[in-house]
Amino acid sequence: MYFGPVIYGVLPLTLLLYKARGKYDELLLGFFYILILSDSRQDSLSFAENAKNIYIVMLVLFLLDRKKFTLFNRLVLPYIPFFLIAFTCVFFAPVEIVATSIEKTVSYLFLIMVVSNYVQYCFKEHGDAFFKKLIYFGASILSVGFVLRIINPAQTIMEGRYRGMLGNPNGLGIFALLFFLLFSLIIDFYPKLLSRKEKNFVYIVIILSILLSGSRSSLFAVIIYLVFSYAYRYSPFIGFLLFMIFAGSYQYITSNIVDIISSLGLTSYLRADTITEASGRFLAWRFAWENIQQNILLGRGFEYTNELFFINGKYLSDLGHQGNAHNSYLTLWLDTGLLGLLAYLAAFITLFIKSAKKTKLAIPILYAVIFCSFFESWLTASLNPFTIQLFVILSILTSQSIIPQKDAIAVPV
Repeated sequence: MYFGPVIYGVLPLTLLLYKARGKYDELLLGFFYILILSDSRQDSLSFAENAKNIYIVMLVLFLLDRKKFTLFNRLVLPYIPFFLIAFTCVFFAPVEIVATSIEKTVSYLFLIMVVSNYVQYCFKEHGDAFFKKLIYFGASILSVGFVLRIINPAQTIMEGRYRGMLGNPNGLGIFALLFFLLFSLIIDFYPKLLSRKEKNFVYIVIILSILLSGSRSSLFAVIIYLVFSYAYRYSPFIGFLLFMIFAGSYQYITSNIVDIISSLGLTSYLRADTITEASGRFLAWRFAWENIQQNILLGRGFEYTNELFFINGKYLSDLGHQGNAHNSYLTLWLDTGLLGLLAYLAAFITLFIKSAKKTKLAIPILYAVIFCSFFESWLTASLNPFTIQLFVILSILTSQSIIPQKDAIAVPV
């Protein structure tokens, strides 16, 4: 924060020191922390934007140590078709974003490789104690946000909504949601990892963070997860049947959502006046869909969506929209085309379906993530504090060396 460019010398030296002392768990948590800082809107933390690029390259270089990483995690294999398509799309990217497009594609590949292998290695070295450290870290980030809210409220409030240590309220909501899913999965596998008081504390800071952030998509995603986790606890068939009923009634629910919210007395909290246009998202979705028609099968490379919305920022602002596409699937379609989108979803969904044999929480987690990423584009970016949590979840679900206890329960209660 205070020494500027010095960080670019200090950071590699620090990481080398951690590696020399075998602190791979600290390396992974440190990377997670830098990603959180990079999401901040504070100028004093702007160094994290460049620091995270140095960090992930160093973590990949450490993977070359085959004495440590003897068993390579295969999580990246199902995504290979997607990356082949994504790299092909770079050839169709506008000249001004080609370099950035390559960097973002490579960084996404690096993220999967780093997270899957470091999680697997840390569990091999430390067992479930690594997961306890991961939980303490996430809970601390949320707790510090509450402390900052007391010490310096302006730092944690954005347009009247709480954002904690994250860059904006919706970001906090997504962070808390994914941490909730990760925490629930770990506790499902290792129910005795924490005491009851510790579990209650973590759940409280998560739920409070989501409620105070006012993130509707994250709140509904939590509800979706809880409903389906209870259903799948009793029977996968009942869970699937409930999903079909939900899908069939989706149009009715969305058409009457304002009346439903009003009848519950939540008009003010859920900002019902902005729901009918999804806080300007429908404008963004229509604009994205219009541009998709120009390149249906192959996109124009990672970063294209951000560039498109930036160039047309004034036009969209006049219509009442700020930001990007606010939809991971439309963003993937614009960036990598329909082929890229289908390749990504095929890998993503297949991994969760196969993991359903390991825990009944796999499909409910899938439903929650699918719903949440429908309203934000976080899934298409690699170096943020959200996607890393998703791949930690997938690493736990797919790693053959992380075996759940036989007495694990299906629903966090």
